[in-house]
Amino acid sequence: MLFFLTEKYKYYHFLVPTMAAKTGVVASVIGTICDFYKRPKFILWPKADSCSDVQAFIDAMCEEYDVPYIEVMVKSKQWVEWFVGQKACACAFWSELEKKEDSVRYIAFDGETCRISGRDRNTPIRIDHRWQVAEKIHTIIHEFIHHYFSHHHNMDTKDHCRKFRKMEKKINAKYGIYFIYVYTKFGKHFHNFWGWPYGYSKPTAKDRGWLV
Repeated sequence: MLFFLTEKYKYYHFLVPTMAAKTGVVASVIGTICDFYKRPKFILWPKADSCSDVQAFIDAMCEEYDVPYIEVMVKSKQWVEWFVGQKACACAFWSELEKKEDSVRYIAFDGETCRISGRDRNTPIRIDHRWQVAEKIHTIIHEFIHHYFSHHHNMDTKDHCRKFRKMEKKINAKYGIYFIYVYTKFGKHFHNFWGWPYGYSKPTAKDRGWLV
Protein backbone atom coordinates (compact mmCIF):
# COMPACT_ATOMS: atom_id res chain seq x y z
CA MET A 1 0.00 0.00 0.00
CA LEU A 2 2.79 2.39 0.86
CA PHE A 3 4.62 1.49 -2.36
CA PHE A 4 1.48 2.20 -4.40
CA LEU A 5 0.96 5.58 -2.77
CA THR A 6 4.58 6.49 -3.31
CA GLU A 7 4.35 5.67 -7.02
CA LYS A 8 1.07 7.54 -7.20
CA TYR A 9 2.70 10.54 -5.59
CA LYS A 10 5.54 10.35 -8.07
CA TYR A 11 3.01 10.15 -10.91
CA TYR A 12 1.17 13.27 -9.77
CA HIS A 13 4.45 15.02 -9.03
CA PHE A 14 5.42 14.45 -12.66
CA LEU A 15 1.97 15.24 -14.07
CA VAL A 16 1.47 18.65 -12.43
CA PRO A 17 4.53 20.42 -13.91
CA THR A 18 3.84 18.81 -17.29
CA MET A 19 0.27 20.12 -17.27
CA ALA A 20 1.53 23.53 -16.13
CA ALA A 21 3.98 23.63 -19.03
CA LYS A 22 1.26 22.71 -21.51
CA THR A 23 -1.07 25.32 -20.00
CA GLY A 24 1.67 27.93 -20.39
CA VAL A 25 2.09 27.08 -24.07
CA VAL A 26 -1.66 27.28 -24.67
CA ALA A 27 -1.84 30.61 -22.87
CA SER A 28 1.03 31.92 -24.99
CA VAL A 29 -0.69 30.85 -28.22
CA ILE A 30 -3.98 32.42 -27.13
CA GLY A 31 -2.15 35.63 -26.24
CA THR A 32 -0.48 35.73 -29.65
CA ILE A 33 -3.84 35.25 -31.39
CA CYS A 34 -5.41 38.03 -29.29
CA ASP A 35 -2.50 40.37 -30.07
CA PHE A 36 -2.96 39.62 -33.77
CA TYR A 37 -6.60 40.67 -33.71
CA LYS A 38 -5.99 43.71 -31.49
CA ARG A 39 -3.17 45.24 -33.49
CA PRO A 40 -3.91 47.55 -36.44
CA LYS A 41 -3.53 45.10 -39.30
CA PHE A 42 -3.46 47.32 -42.36
CA ILE A 43 -2.76 50.88 -43.43
CA LEU A 44 -5.96 52.78 -44.18
CA TRP A 45 -6.56 53.41 -47.86
CA PRO A 46 -5.52 56.95 -48.82
CA LYS A 47 -7.79 59.50 -50.42
CA ALA A 48 -7.31 59.23 -54.18
CA ASP A 49 -10.15 61.22 -55.72
CA SER A 50 -8.08 63.81 -57.57
CA CYS A 51 -4.69 64.28 -59.21
CA SER A 52 -3.38 66.12 -56.13
CA ASP A 53 -4.56 63.27 -53.86
CA VAL A 54 -2.71 60.70 -55.95
CA GLN A 55 0.35 62.94 -56.08
CA ALA A 56 0.39 63.11 -52.27
CA PHE A 57 0.09 59.31 -52.03
CA ILE A 58 2.93 58.73 -54.49
CA ASP A 59 5.08 61.43 -52.85
CA ALA A 60 4.75 59.55 -49.55
CA MET A 61 5.84 56.29 -51.21
CA CYS A 62 8.75 58.07 -52.90
CA GLU A 63 9.94 59.25 -49.50
CA GLU A 64 9.44 55.84 -47.89
CA TYR A 65 11.29 53.95 -50.62
CA ASP A 66 13.92 56.61 -51.30
CA VAL A 67 13.12 57.36 -54.93
CA PRO A 68 12.99 60.77 -56.64
CA TYR A 69 9.88 62.81 -57.26
CA ILE A 70 7.63 61.73 -60.13
CA GLU A 71 4.86 63.92 -61.50
CA VAL A 72 1.29 62.64 -61.69
CA MET A 73 -0.93 63.49 -64.65
CA VAL A 74 -4.57 62.66 -65.33
CA LYS A 75 -5.35 62.24 -69.01
CA SER A 76 -8.25 61.09 -71.15
CA LYS A 77 -8.88 57.45 -71.97
CA GLN A 78 -8.12 58.18 -75.63
CA TRP A 79 -4.78 59.80 -74.79
CA VAL A 80 -3.58 56.91 -72.60
CA GLU A 81 -4.59 54.28 -75.16
CA TRP A 82 -2.91 56.29 -77.92
CA PHE A 83 0.28 56.63 -75.87
CA VAL A 84 0.47 53.10 -74.45
CA GLY A 85 -1.92 50.82 -76.29
CA GLN A 86 -5.43 49.44 -76.27
CA LYS A 87 -6.99 48.74 -72.85
CA ALA A 88 -4.18 50.53 -70.99
CA CYS A 89 -5.38 52.74 -68.14
CA ALA A 90 -2.09 54.03 -66.66
CA CYS A 91 1.60 54.24 -67.41
CA ALA A 92 4.87 55.42 -65.93
CA PHE A 93 7.35 56.96 -68.37
CA TRP A 94 10.51 59.04 -68.63
CA SER A 95 13.21 59.92 -71.12
CA GLU A 96 16.11 57.46 -71.21
CA LEU A 97 18.13 59.95 -73.25
CA GLU A 98 18.61 62.31 -70.33
CA LYS A 99 20.86 61.71 -67.36
CA LYS A 100 19.13 59.41 -64.94
CA GLU A 101 19.22 61.83 -62.03
CA ASP A 102 17.95 64.72 -64.20
CA SER A 103 15.25 62.95 -66.19
CA VAL A 104 11.70 64.19 -65.78
CA ARG A 105 9.45 61.33 -64.77
CA TYR A 106 5.69 61.01 -65.09
CA ILE A 107 2.85 58.71 -64.18
CA ALA A 108 -0.27 59.21 -66.29
CA PHE A 109 -3.70 57.84 -65.37
CA ASP A 110 -6.81 57.48 -67.46
CA GLY A 111 -9.13 59.55 -65.29
CA GLU A 112 -12.28 57.84 -66.53
CA THR A 113 -11.16 54.25 -65.98
CA CYS A 114 -9.16 54.88 -62.80
CA ARG A 115 -11.84 57.25 -61.41
CA ILE A 116 -9.44 60.09 -60.71
CA SER A 117 -10.38 63.71 -61.33
CA GLY A 118 -7.84 65.97 -63.00
CA ARG A 119 -8.68 68.78 -60.58
CA ASP A 120 -9.80 69.10 -56.98
CA ARG A 121 -13.58 68.99 -56.65
CA ASN A 122 -16.03 69.88 -53.92
CA THR A 123 -18.09 66.85 -54.94
CA PRO A 124 -15.88 63.74 -55.11
CA ILE A 125 -15.88 61.61 -58.22
CA ARG A 126 -18.54 58.90 -58.17
CA ILE A 127 -17.50 55.35 -57.30
CA ASP A 128 -20.23 52.74 -56.98
CA HIS A 129 -18.37 49.61 -55.83
CA ARG A 130 -15.67 48.73 -53.32
CA TRP A 131 -13.68 46.71 -55.84
CA GLN A 132 -13.23 49.88 -57.89
CA VAL A 133 -11.50 51.61 -54.98
CA ALA A 134 -9.27 48.59 -54.33
CA GLU A 135 -8.35 48.43 -58.03
CA LYS A 136 -7.51 52.15 -58.06
CA ILE A 137 -5.15 51.88 -55.06
CA HIS A 138 -3.58 48.80 -56.65
CA THR A 139 -3.06 50.63 -59.96
CA ILE A 140 -1.35 53.58 -58.27
CA ILE A 141 1.00 51.24 -56.41
CA HIS A 142 1.63 49.27 -59.61
CA GLU A 143 2.84 52.34 -61.52
CA PHE A 144 4.97 53.49 -58.58
CA ILE A 145 6.81 50.14 -58.57
CA HIS A 146 7.85 50.66 -62.21
CA HIS A 147 9.44 53.92 -61.07
CA TYR A 148 11.10 52.20 -58.09
CA PHE A 149 12.79 49.47 -60.13
CA SER A 150 13.94 51.89 -62.79
CA HIS A 151 15.62 54.13 -60.22
CA HIS A 152 17.12 51.59 -57.82
CA HIS A 153 17.89 48.69 -60.17
CA ASN A 154 17.89 50.28 -63.62
CA MET A 155 15.40 47.60 -64.67
CA ASP A 156 12.80 47.69 -67.40
CA THR A 157 9.83 46.01 -65.75
CA LYS A 158 7.35 46.04 -68.64
CA ASP A 159 7.14 42.26 -68.36
CA HIS A 160 6.18 42.47 -64.66
CA CYS A 161 8.93 40.08 -63.66
CA ARG A 162 8.98 37.94 -60.52
CA LYS A 163 10.72 40.62 -58.44
CA PHE A 164 8.17 43.18 -59.57
CA ARG A 165 5.24 40.93 -58.64
CA LYS A 166 6.79 40.09 -55.27
CA MET A 167 7.10 43.76 -54.35
CA GLU A 168 3.62 44.50 -55.69
CA LYS A 169 2.09 41.82 -53.48
CA LYS A 170 4.03 43.06 -50.46
CA ILE A 171 2.98 46.73 -50.76
CA ASN A 172 -0.63 45.87 -51.57
CA ALA A 173 -0.78 43.60 -48.53
CA LYS A 174 0.17 46.55 -46.32
CA TYR A 175 -3.14 48.09 -47.39
CA GLY A 176 -5.09 44.85 -46.99
CA ILE A 177 -5.40 44.35 -50.74
CA TYR A 178 -4.86 40.86 -52.15
CA PHE A 179 -5.43 39.67 -55.69
CA ILE A 180 -4.81 37.01 -58.30
CA TYR A 181 -2.50 37.41 -61.28
CA VAL A 182 -4.11 36.63 -64.61
CA TYR A 183 -2.24 35.43 -67.70
CA THR A 184 -1.23 39.01 -68.57
CA LYS A 185 0.55 39.29 -65.18
CA PHE A 186 -1.87 41.99 -64.05
CA GLY A 187 -3.68 41.75 -60.73
CA LYS A 188 -7.42 41.01 -60.76
CA HIS A 189 -10.11 39.67 -58.41
CA PHE A 190 -9.28 41.89 -55.44
CA HIS A 191 -10.08 40.56 -51.98
CA ASN A 192 -9.14 40.98 -48.33
CA PHE A 193 -6.81 38.85 -46.19
CA TRP A 194 -9.56 36.30 -45.50
CA GLY A 195 -10.42 35.90 -49.18
CA TRP A 196 -13.63 37.94 -49.14
CA PRO A 197 -13.86 39.90 -52.40
CA TYR A 198 -14.09 43.67 -52.49
CA GLY A 199 -17.38 43.29 -54.28
CA TYR A 200 -20.23 45.41 -55.50
CA SER A 201 -21.23 47.02 -52.20
CA LYS A 202 -20.96 50.80 -52.04
CA PRO A 203 -17.62 52.02 -50.64
CA THR A 204 -17.68 53.63 -47.22
CA ALA A 205 -16.07 56.93 -46.24
CA LYS A 206 -13.23 54.85 -44.77
CA ASP A 207 -12.78 53.02 -48.08
CA ARG A 208 -12.59 56.34 -49.92
CA GLY A 209 -9.85 57.63 -47.59
CA TRP A 210 -11.99 60.45 -46.26
CA LEU A 211 -11.26 59.51 -42.63
CA VAL A 212 -7.46 59.42 -42.95
